[in-house]
This record gives sequence, structure tokens and C-alpha cells, in this order.
Amino acid sequence: MDKVGTCMTVLMRQLNLFFKHELSEVEITASELMYLSQLYEKDGLTQEEMAAAITVDKAATTRTIQGMEKKGLVRRKAHESNYRAKRVYLTDKAKNAEAQIRTLQKRWTNFITQDMTTEETESVSSSLKKMAQRAKEINQQEN
Repeated sequence: MDKVGTCMTVLMRQLNLFFKHELSEVEITASELMYLSQLYEKDGLTQEEMAAAITVDKAATTRTIQGMEKKGLVRRKAHESNYRAKRVYLTDKAKNAEAQIRTLQKRWTNFITQDMTTEETESVSSSLKKMAQRAKEINQQEN
């Protein structure tokens, strides 16, 4: 694997380990965190919208959301105009965990960027956004 790919793999693995350890007491997994983060930005997204945003297949999204529902983190409700679609809403339990999650996300970002200037951090962030978009494009072309 190339250097960029290796670094990204290591970074994601370490991110998942960090959140797994830090969120174990509230029983939220790193994969659930991806969905919660989206709902913290806009509650009531459909499962399809969330799956598309993080490019995860619909079946995996459904399984994760069902697990979150069992934990009392979210509730699903039929879409108003499309009975097959489900909107996902945060419960009070998930809303109460938001401050802790945001603090952990900030702590992670501050730690991994501590030796970087603001300009470097912004440049890396911008580059990663471009790379993520391009990665989505190549995989959409092949499907």
C-alpha cells in the first residue's frame, strides 16, 4: 500500500481504538458515532441519507441503526411521504451524550494536530475532503 493509504489506514484504526476506549462506558461504538454525528448536525435524516453520506451500504446502515435503537440511542419513524423509508431521530440518551462526544472529538483533533500550524491543519483537512470526494467518485463509476 502506498504511504498515503498506509497513513490513512493507521489513522482510522487509531481513531476507532480511541473512541472504542473512551466511549465504552456509554456503550457507543465508533461506527455508531458516525451516525450520531450526522444526527447531531441534522436530526431526522433518513437511513438512506446517512448511508450515502458515509458511503456505507444500506444493509449495514440498517443493522447499525437497529443496534442503536436497541441501546435506546435512536428511534425510527416512517417517512411521511414514503412508507418504505425510515427517518432516524435522536433519543434523550443520545442527546445527553452529545457534549461528551463533542469533547472527545475535539480532544482527538487537538491531539493529532498539536504540532501543526493552523494553516497546516486547514490544508490537511481540505486535502482529505478532496481525497474523500474523489474516492467516492471512483467507486461510483465502478458501480
